[in-house]
Amino acid sequence: MAMFLLQKAIGALKVLRFESLRKWERWICCAAENGGGIFLHLEKLYIKDCFRLTGELPIQLSSSAIHELELSGCNQVLLKEFPNRMQTLEIGGFDAVESLPGGIIDSSSCLRELKVQNCCSLMSLSQGGPLSTLKTIWILHCRKLELPIHMDYSSLDKLWLHNCDSIRSIPLELFPKLCDLNLDSCANLESFTIPEPHERDLAASLLQIKYCPKFVSFPKAGWRAPKLELFLVDNCGSLRSLPDRMDKLFPSLVQFTMRYCSKVESFPEGGLPSNLNSISVFGCDKLVASWKAWGLQKLPSLRSLFIGGTEDVESFPDFGLLPTSLISLSIEFSNLKSLDREGLQHLISLEELQITRCPELKYMPEEGLPTSISILRIHGCPLLEKQWKKRKGKEWREIAHVPHVGSDYKRIRTN
Repeated sequence: MAMFLLQKAIGALKVLRFESLRKWERWICCAAENGGGIFLHLEKLYIKDCFRLTGELPIQLSSSAIHELELSGCNQVLLKEFPNRMQTLEIGGFDAVESLPGGIIDSSSCLRELKVQNCCSLMSLSQGGPLSTLKTIWILHCRKLELPIHMDYSSLDKLWLHNCDSIRSIPLELFPKLCDLNLDSCANLESFTIPEPHERDLAASLLQIKYCPKFVSFPKAGWRAPKLELFLVDNCGSLRSLPDRMDKLFPSLVQFTMRYCSKVESFPEGGLPSNLNSISVFGCDKLVASWKAWGLQKLPSLRSLFIGGTEDVESFPDFGLLPTSLISLSIEFSNLKSLDREGLQHLISLEELQITRCPELKYMPEEGLPTSISILRIHGCPLLEKQWKKRKGKEWREIAHVPHVGSDYKRIRTN
């Protein structure tokens, strides 16, 4: 009776996880009584850090309902047979595997999401089988991996590559439905490529390139991405210019972020897309030095601006160079000495002002801050903080109307 109840309980399992069973060597699984199967309702299976497990997975799993499987830190012999209904596969820590075994990705596969990490010898995702069923690919810490250009990526809508040092370029034309592209710490990535003329619009809505020190260029003629909403470039020290005609080719762009790209000197001719809602530019000294030429006052939808990282700005902002639509403004200039009175008073919608690492800034504007401001935060501004320390005097009176004031990430006053 007890055995029957145990088999019944196992048969009802939907999620099964094995983790850190360091002495487990074989998975011996007997069929249920009367010829019935087990694991018929199992949907998710996780095996992690069981490195002595050398036997194959139980044959019963092939007929189970498993659609999500994770194998990490295990013996590579487990990479042989997989449930035929599997939709999500995550593998990791297989040092000697050069390509994923046939059968994981083939014409009959149901696989939709693939995540591979810490496979230092992996060079290919497939031994020749198609990738056309995959919608999401995550590759992390696979330094020898290359993306074969002859494969079919027609269904792929998300591609994340992290620490894939063998990849030198991304042929954008291979990914007609790609919506989310994230490239992080790919040490030898140099460029995107696209054939000219290229008539097909790219489907991307999110594009992020981070910590790619050799990334130097986008396609010279630009590319049409009418659905692109987020564009982030971070720590790409070799990049010299942004995509051409951003104002025309990225009409849906609402969030733009660029950090530590020291060689970029200006935005492309035509300026920035008019629908931008948020701009963050930091650590790009040449670009920030020319901020007055950005045409920010022509962006009627701009709500949030973070700008900083150069020693060339002593006063900010000049009158009329920021749009009245701004709600949040964050600045960080190491040589900033004053806040422009007229430039701030012009910002009639401003609600939040954050001033960070401006050690030369000593005073608020004599006429005070815009009455619309409800949140004021300062950090790393020792001269200004000294004026506020006693919570009295002229400088303190100039911020008396602000309900929420914080200094060095500590709340000073909440009205």
